[in-house]
Amino acid sequence: MANFVIGKIGLSCRFDWDNKDNDWFSPADDIARLIVNLSFNNPNDNFYIIGNNDLDKLRFYKRKELFPNNNVFNTYTSGKGSWKSPLEYINKNSINIDYGIIAFGASLSRNIPERTYTKSGTIAKPLDRAVKYVAPYIHTLNELGIDWVGIIDDPRHLSNKMIDLFNIPKMLLSQVKGTHKFSNVISYENQNIIETDISIKYSCVEINVTLDEKINLVNNSWKDNKTNISIVLNQAGTDESLTKVSKLGNGHRPRYPILKEWILNNYTNSNVYGKWSEEIYNSNKSFKGTINRTKLYPEMLNWKHSFCVPIDKGWATAKYLEYLKCGVSPFMHPEYDDQRNTNIQDFYRVNSVEEFKDKLAMSDDVHIEEINKGITSCLSDEYISGQRINDDIYSSLGIKRTIKNKVRDLWTPQKTNNLEDFFS
Repeated sequence: MANFVIGKIGLSCRFDWDNKDNDWFSPADDIARLIVNLSFNNPNDNFYIIGNNDLDKLRFYKRKELFPNNNVFNTYTSGKGSWKSPLEYINKNSINIDYGIIAFGASLSRNIPERTYTKSGTIAKPLDRAVKYVAPYIHTLNELGIDWVGIIDDPRHLSNKMIDLFNIPKMLLSQVKGTHKFSNVISYENQNIIETDISIKYSCVEINVTLDEKINLVNNSWKDNKTNISIVLNQAGTDESLTKVSKLGNGHRPRYPILKEWILNNYTNSNVYGKWSEEIYNSNKSFKGTINRTKLYPEMLNWKHSFCVPIDKGWATAKYLEYLKCGVSPFMHPEYDDQRNTNIQDFYRVNSVEEFKDKLAMSDDVHIEEINKGITSCLSDEYISGQRINDDIYSSLGIKRTIKNKVRDLWTPQKTNNLEDFFS
């Protein structure tokens, strides 16, 4: 048996997200799925959430469904001094924490009050949001001194400089492979900053979005799908505009030029779901705004094709898996997964707009065959059961794991028959 601390830096872990009325979703929802999956398939281990979450608000039947092993615990208490509460809980209950599994998210350079200093020598005073959503993780990890792995599902989180995190992760599990230079103080007492190279391992982190779902192959009924091509895509930064072509303020390249070149210029009846500036949103009737996943997935089951645009060069987002699980062709921009980490077949890797258009024009029979190839290779039981990511997490921590994961049906989307059903 092992005791883990777990959670998502910068956000609240929500387990009842499918019942919320928000228009979109939280990036922490996929980590919540991972916690559900890990706790079910590792029944002898305990998982202690050390950040903001809604675990204690779950209705009894929902908690029993998600956590039948009763091995997930909330250590976080809101209110004044909440950033200290996870460690206080652990110490009060004499819990021996062995390891950590922490997903990265938005943070500041200094997040813990009363512990670190600015360059001018004054005590750092982080923003309230950082104290609430980041400090509990950093402080708890620092004080425990345990081995832990970081999960990176967004390249922007590699730019975050958590200077006050001196118990750095043993390894980063992500959607690319490489190394990351981590900068941090030596300790609370020694504020000198050091740098350490941390390995980034591709671990199919994007699979979290399809964990514990029943995946079906498509059949001839796919030919009746009413929407030829649509896309789910957010702007790359708040300063995106119709004319912006250079790097954005956050260092990323704009996505609108790619969307325009590949989709909007060629498929006038396409729909674009996602967050965009008012200027861009009002420029074309294709933009539909944000939509909750519980409504999005049933709508996607009526699509035939879509297109994947990377967050950053080389990254494999969760989109290709979201499309595949809904029976949608996941064609990929040339820079999407250019490290070739995923199992997707070459058919969906297109090098030009012309090649993209030519492939979309192929027969429905060809597309049905290719979609099923993609589902078979990318969404086998090894992946949707969590076997792959569970094994990667445990092995990265030096833990030998011999458990055979089970496939559960917790989140499988159901198709809407028409737009009236969809909007209701």
